Amino acid sequence: MHAHESARALMAVSRREKRRRKQQQQVVNKNRKAGEGGVGGQSMFWDGFQWVPRADTGIANDVNASRKNRRLYLGNLPYHLGVTEDSFSKQLYETMRDRGMCNDPNQNPVLHVWFARDKGANYGFCEVASQEETERALQLDGMLVLGVPVSIKRPNDAVSPLGMIGGVPVGMQVPGQQASMLALPSAQVSATSPIIRIDEILKVDEKTTEDDYNDVKEDMQEGCGAHGKLVMVAIVKPAHASGNATLKPGDVYLQCSTTDDATKIMRAMGHRKYDGRQISMTSYEESKFNSEIKPLF
Repeated sequence: MHAHESARALMAVSRREKRRRKQQQQVVNKNRKAGEGGVGGQSMFWDGFQWVPRADTGIANDVNASRKNRRLYLGNLPYHLGVTEDSFSKQLYETMRDRGMCNDPNQNPVLHVWFARDKGANYGFCEVASQEETERALQLDGMLVLGVPVSIKRPNDAVSPLGMIGGVPVGMQVPGQQASMLALPSAQVSATSPIIRIDEILKVDEKTTEDDYNDVKEDMQEGCGAHGKLVMVAIVKPAHASGNATLKPGDVYLQCSTTDDATKIMRAMGHRKYDGRQISMTSYEESKFNSEIKPLF
């Protein structure tokens, strides 16, 4: 019996891995088409939810075209305390990694740091590997470097690919008000319950199979479970939602061991995409989950 169960488990993993390899190849092919003449052999990594190209193997033309949107202005640098380009690069990388802001936590996204050395100057610039990571780094405006808050903003000439200047939507800048005051950085989100609800992470239709549901559950266990302890992963199916207007097929509920575990997961994975779509994580009332959701599973 144990042998049969083991064989079924291996077959399930094999099917799932084949689907993931197919997804990987589709991403590789897409990136090849983006460059002139195509680029082969692009290195990829699984970020917890999806296959992502490694920044150091990106297409040269794309890198050059996006450089303007990957630059950050650094202000109020504490030269007098001995900060250097290397030490700043290391601290920015470690801070981004610890807050789940890196596409690949094992790779420093800070490609280059330059400090102005003119007399009286205390500013500089840095270049980040991807536009997505640049957007996240903006959330670190005011990061303490040797005890001094450093300004991290977009240069005045740069407009982000999301239609934002300095992290604020174009046309919504408030004179004299810093962008960091207009929105709570996602890295600082805190869960209010050990239950996380993820809105319609799977688009359910008549073609959705049991394997699709199982893939999502396993992805959640692996991707989210790496950042906080999970007790249960529940994905809503049409049968669960039938006659219950509060449930939506494709929604996922994560029961974490503690509220702190939920916070860690939301901070690390809340900005990721799944199946090409931005995911939405929110806290869900624990008593309501225990009385209305959990009994269905």
